Amino acid sequence: MDEPVPSNSTADDDEVIKEIPIFNSTRLPNNLFLLRYPLLSKKCPNELTLRRGLFKPNNQELELEMCIDVESSNFDSDRAELIAQEVDGPPENRKSTTKVHFENDLVDKVCLKSTPAVKEPSKYAALTFSGKEIHLTTLRNIFEFRPSFMYLDKGSRKRKDTEHNDLSDEEEPGPSTAEAVTVKFKQSDDRWKKSKDFKTLQTKSADEAFISCEVHPESSSLSKVEKLKLMAENTEPTGQAMNLTDAEYVRVLVPEDEGQGTTEPSSPSHIMSLHTLRASPISEQCRVLLKDAQIIQFQQLMMILAGGEGLTADTLLRNLPKVAVLVRGNWVVKSEVLYPSNTFSSTSGVPAELMCRTRDYVLYLFTKNQYVERKKVSSIMKIPSEEVKEIFMGFSKLSHNKGWELVLPTDNDFIVKHGDIVQKQKDAWEEKFKQLSEFLKDNLKQRRKSKSVSSDELHLLSVPLISAGP
Repeated sequence: MDEPVPSNSTADDDEVIKEIPIFNSTRLPNNLFLLRYPLLSKKCPNELTLRRGLFKPNNQELELEMCIDVESSNFDSDRAELIAQEVDGPPENRKSTTKVHFENDLVDKVCLKSTPAVKEPSKYAALTFSGKEIHLTTLRNIFEFRPSFMYLDKGSRKRKDTEHNDLSDEEEPGPSTAEAVTVKFKQSDDRWKKSKDFKTLQTKSADEAFISCEVHPESSSLSKVEKLKLMAENTEPTGQAMNLTDAEYVRVLVPEDEGQGTTEPSSPSHIMSLHTLRASPISEQCRVLLKDAQIIQFQQLMMILAGGEGLTADTLLRNLPKVAVLVRGNWVVKSEVLYPSNTFSSTSGVPAELMCRTRDYVLYLFTKNQYVERKKVSSIMKIPSEEVKEIFMGFSKLSHNKGWELVLPTDNDFIVKHGDIVQKQKDAWEEKFKQLSEFLKDNLKQRRKSKSVSSDELHLLSVPLISAGP
């Protein structure tokens, strides 16, 4: 007797046949509509010969005039002419200013009126498959169309008026013996409310005039150009939470202030898959991501690393201080991670020890001030301006007439929730600044003996380096 196959056997796993990237196209914002024809017969392909479109953008109402095949053997031309005359009247009795519904004096068109198909159409999208990629475009609305025969009401009223006039020419009928009867209908308040809402919608719709829409055949050049907009222009990967291959994903999470002229931060160079990264210890995960991003907020880091084994807010907070420091509620990678000992900067060959001290000094200034001036830092640290600029560009941006500021705003939410960590980091920064001050004072004293330092450089050590900005 064969043994049963375990339920967790690999034989039960679905095989991945192909992976297809999905992109979001934004080339047709608020301009893509899906039209449904639930009463359309597949046996009559000419039913969708569109003649004209009318649209009310505010009320989201669309009417389509569809052609009727008057050459069909099933078309009754005599009946079509009779209905047209009932609606518009005989041609010889019309005035030149009379507006007619059927211009050709026969029923050669049908009107389709739209109704909303779903409550929240923005949750739906149109899909385009190029053979290698899937492109999605959010829908503005979804309409269902059904025939509207409002013109028959006009013909019916005319017929009743004619019958009433004919009756008035005859003898008046005798006195009626009918008695008046009062009928009362019990209706709930909800029905009255719905009735009032319906009247309000009718009034709102009547106040907006229809806009005539130009119709272009499917095979026209303009239609083909519009169809191309269903394909996203940018198909470069910006990073996915479950399949990150480029550390620029972290940069996508960092909002940029487009209102001010800024200098873009240096692009990250390290590339690593999240699948590989999540197999590493949490401290290593933080080190790799922060080395690329240099600065990140706690919630952003939690979102990127979500799904990793053993990841919780507490474990992340215990491991973050090993590789990062806190600046205005944001976590910034430690200088030692970027500049390991016994190495030199790539631009001017500055020793890693001096690069770390300069970068720590800049970070300390950002803990005290919103804006920092790069030139003043260069004058104190005495390293090439290119190296100082490289340090600033890693986690800050230049705001004209103000100075440099962090690329991320102050994370007040983290500061409020984790006051104990904020205090520990604050104490660590004060201790770090004492060490930096001793080093800088000793360095300045030696240079002062050789008369290579100005008299006010020592004073700058105890004064926060800020710009004229707030």
